[in-house]
Amino acid sequence: MPKRPTLFWNVLCTVLLASATAYSQSNNNENRMETFIGYTNFQSEGLPNRNTPGWVFDNGFFRSRSTQHGANLAVSGFATNWFSLTGDISFARQSESRPNVSGGSDSTRTDTAYFLGGPTWKIRKTFHLEPFVRVMGGVAHTHYRVATSTPLGGGTTTSSFKAGSTDFAASAGGGFDIRLGHRVKLRALQVDWAPIFLRDRTINVLGSAGAIEPTTLEGQRQDNVRFSFGVVF
Repeated sequence: MPKRPTLFWNVLCTVLLASATAYSQSNNNENRMETFIGYTNFQSEGLPNRNTPGWVFDNGFFRSRSTQHGANLAVSGFATNWFSLTGDISFARQSESRPNVSGGSDSTRTDTAYFLGGPTWKIRKTFHLEPFVRVMGGVAHTHYRVATSTPLGGGTTTSSFKAGSTDFAASAGGGFDIRLGHRVKLRALQVDWAPIFLRDRTINVLGSAGAIEPTTLEGQRQDNVRFSFGVVF
């Protein structure tokens, strides 16, 4: 399996260590800390051809987006029983490989990592069902790789193109947890609208005359939606 971005895993380990420490320190005070870890299904809007078919209940929602799979981790520190500040990171990937006419293969890989933070409002300890809403801001890093392998002699030659961008990102959403015990909860559903505000940037491409030419990609808003579920403790 290809390696994940080193930055993501460094941050993940740091947050896990910090949350474990905070959990042990707040073991006798349920109001102070919650940690969520789970699976994420990331629905990415294609660019530059905007393909938004409508909201989640539209029949073409999943068909018109790129599906990435990954993990989501969030740590919430509660100032009161219902208000907290949340730090959230997630990583999702989509990869494809298919044979080409030369007998080799063409492959693409897209990675998206979010680093967000902001307030969360949650109804806790009143019912077994605990709904919450939240608004966050931060950055998102998107990495894209295209590679082509071609048989040559007794081996294989590979050519590839990589592009990456770190841009401002935000999210607004919510969900609900189901209490399973004194400390453990099931996050049955979490949905976030998570737009990325892609800035203008210049890349070099091979022109029709065979020369490298600079091309400017105009900034756009990529309307993404992230679904997550997992365990809260």
